[in-house]
Amino acid sequence: MSRERLAELAERRAQLVTRAHVDRARMTLALHEIRMVVSPPPSRARTAELRPTAATILRFALPLLGVSRVARYLRIASFAITAYRIARNWSGGR
Repeated sequence: MSRERLAELAERRAQLVTRAHVDRARMTLALHEIRMVVSPPPSRARTAELRPTAATILRFALPLLGVSRVARYLRIASFAITAYRIARNWSGGR
């Protein structure tokens, strides 16, 4: 290959890499916007109120059920709550 062709390929590769970075940034921004609609940030007072309760529940659940099982249940609960919020916001918007 000639030097000109190698330079063209290097420039094209740099453009594709830059475009991929821009697309990734756009996707991250879109996902952040979706997350803010589906799950708005909690208030600090509510978080401070619920944190001790959550810690107490985990303090008892972890030794009884095991870390992997509790993690699985929390993941399933998180998905269920997210689906509920999406359904509630979707039906409320009509």
